[in-house]
Amino acid sequence: MSDTAPAIPSALPGAPAPYFLDEVQGDKLVMFDQLFTLLTTGTQNEGQFDAFVTEGRPGRPVPAHYHALTHETFFVLEGAIRLWMDDRNGFRETRILEAGGFGFVPKGTVHSYRIERTGRIFGVTSAPFTDFFRAVGAPTDIPGIPEPDRFHIPPFERMAAAGAQYDVNFVEGYELFD
Repeated sequence: MSDTAPAIPSALPGAPAPYFLDEVQGDKLVMFDQLFTLLTTGTQNEGQFDAFVTEGRPGRPVPAHYHALTHETFFVLEGAIRLWMDDRNGFRETRILEAGGFGFVPKGTVHSYRIERTGRIFGVTSAPFTDFFRAVGAPTDIPGIPEPDRFHIPPFERMAAAGAQYDVNFVEGYELFD
């Protein structure tokens, strides 16, 4: 893999510049059974942060992982998610976050989430985290939660390779807890 994300056409500016997006705009990628809409990335803000919205229905948890350099946030706009966090230093908790709920996952913290009730999550991360989505997600122009015929389940080997490049470190065999 190269040191940059694959060249996928982007609706976002190629450099820092003012812009607005409507609800159906932004760069859209399907990963698993969810739609990720990129609102801003390091390209637009000199590598400072990424912001995105995730939409989905109840399903399976994303594979447990951690980021060595990346902080991640979860702000539930609609619906509910279960968020697991384990800093491997004494903090090990899971909680269901409903609309208005917020979770902060510092770098190094093993985490996973599962959508419990159809909804939307707003996330902010250290840049260039969303390059992982670009590397493994399936670009789409279709807004909204994907239907089963549009689900995109990337092979784990591809996710692991992209994860190694973009600071998504999967923890094989990690058991989620109640």
